[in-house]
Amino acid sequence: MAIARKPQSHQSEIEKFIARASPGKDDKRLAVFIRFPPDLLKRIDAAAKARGVSRAAWILMVASRALDSGEW
Repeated sequence: MAIARKPQSHQSEIEKFIARASPGKDDKRLAVFIRFPPDLLKRIDAAAKARGVSRAAWILMVASRALDSGEW
């Protein structure tokens, strides 16, 4: 049996975002309730699943990206 090196892990853009957005010891987050049309929620869930993240992480990432870009 050959011993091979463990491949280097390259963090995706989403993994980097999640690492930056992860709550710290003093981080206070607020819970919110948002209603989505069922078809939009299905699309959000599909996008989150395709990227391997939770619905909440995907929404945080997209909202943050839109605000940072000055789009809104």
